[in-house]
Order: sequence, then C-alpha cells, then structure tokens
Amino acid sequence: MDILYIIILIAMAAYIVFMNSRSKKIQQKQNDASVMITENLPYKKKLLLTKNEWSFYKSLKPIADELGFSVLAKIRVADLVEVTQTKDHSEWQKFFNKINKKHIDFALAKPENLQIVLLIELDDNSHNDTQKKRDEFIEELYKQTGYKLLRTKGTGSLKEAIENALL
Repeated sequence: MDILYIIILIAMAAYIVFMNSRSKKIQQKQNDASVMITENLPYKKKLLLTKNEWSFYKSLKPIADELGFSVLAKIRVADLVEVTQTKDHSEWQKFFNKINKKHIDFALAKPENLQIVLLIELDDNSHNDTQKKRDEFIEELYKQTGYKLLRTKGTGSLKEAIENALL
C-alpha cells in the first residue's frame, strides 16, 4: 500500500511541475505578444474613399435610399467571386492572384441580406489606357459570374443609369 501512495505522490509532483512549466510558457508567449504590439509599426490611418469616390458616394446614397438599397464600398473582387475547381493548386493560385488585389468601387445591395444587385465602377481619371486591360478582364469576370455592372464617370443622370442597369 505504501508503494501506491509513493507512486501517487510522484505522479502528483510530476503533474504540478508540468503545469508550472506550461504556465510559464503561456506567460512568456503573452509577454512576447505585448512586446510586438508596443513596437512602432510603419502604418497610419487613411480614408476609405478618395475625394472623387466620396463625392460620388454622396450622390449615390440618396438614390440608393430611394430605391431601397444599401451602398457598400471598396469590396474585394475575391469576396464577390471564387475560383472554381482547377486541375491543380498552382492553376487555382494563378486564377486567384488575378482577383485577389482588385476591388469594386461600390455595390448596391438588398438591405435585408446584403445580396448584391449591382456593382458600380467609378471611371474617374485613374481609369486611363493602362487600366483598359484590367477593366476588360473585370467586365468579363462579372458577366460570366452573373453580376450586373455599371461603369460611370459620375456625371449625368445617375438614377436613370442605375435603373437601366438593373433591368
């Protein structure tokens, strides 16, 4: 019987040593994380929309409200479409890379479920000849995936253009 008590005491002591060691490791990880957080990082806050986009948003918002839609801004293309199954991962990655860093300027969505009904691309002065190939790719992508796309310079009758695009 004494041997059983000795084995139990040794097991308890080993457990206490193990738990103490584990606790110290967790504390060290927390300390390491706090050191990382307090470092000066090379970032600063910036505005979500450019001046042109903000001006366009102020025109778009009342129209969206009148038509019963919510306005979403700067949505990643990769959040709107996904790469379907490909023959291998490298091919999947190639197609994902084509959409990963692109975004759409605005979208109109149903407020009850945020289902997107119209994508809106503001073609301001950033859309020059070098953007043409990107724009053609995006147009074909949205067409093939079933999204309606309105390209606008932000001038003219925006409400009429939206209503026509929704038809």
